[in-house]
Amino acid sequence: MSYTREFPGWADQIRQARTWADRVMATHTGYAIPDDTAAAAVLCLSEAATNALRYTASGRGGVFKVTIKLDRRRVTIEVDDEGRPAGGTIPFVRPITPMAQHGRGMALIDHYTHTWGPLPRPRTGVTFTLTWQDTRARKTAPAPPAAP
Repeated sequence: MSYTREFPGWADQIRQARTWADRVMATHTGYAIPDDTAAAAVLCLSEAATNALRYTASGRGGVFKVTIKLDRRRVTIEVDDEGRPAGGTIPFVRPITPMAQHGRGMALIDHYTHTWGPLPRPRTGVTFTLTWQDTRARKTAPAPPAAP
């Protein structure tokens, strides 16, 4: 199942995108998304949307678009931005120093997601995927053997 929504390129819309994504994952029937996975997905969405506003034309009067794709054990989120006037942007993880005030967004995405990368051209932005064990299909592990 796929859900898409476009947001104006204003800072307050990052909160709106987070709220919308959280609601989509909480109310989508048929998929039991663990709370920690949904929280990580929303955090990563927030970071990707912040980057779209900070580094691309999306934050200069443009828009950003969020697509959420759900299946039984996976959520994929795409954040399309409007790129730079002279071409697209390519997300990357910056080296982090303890005193740095910026530059942690892609490091958080890299940490919490199973895969991530730039959107395929001609689109610009980032896509990432989080996976989990399907709790409905999980079987109880056998008890360990008793100690002698």
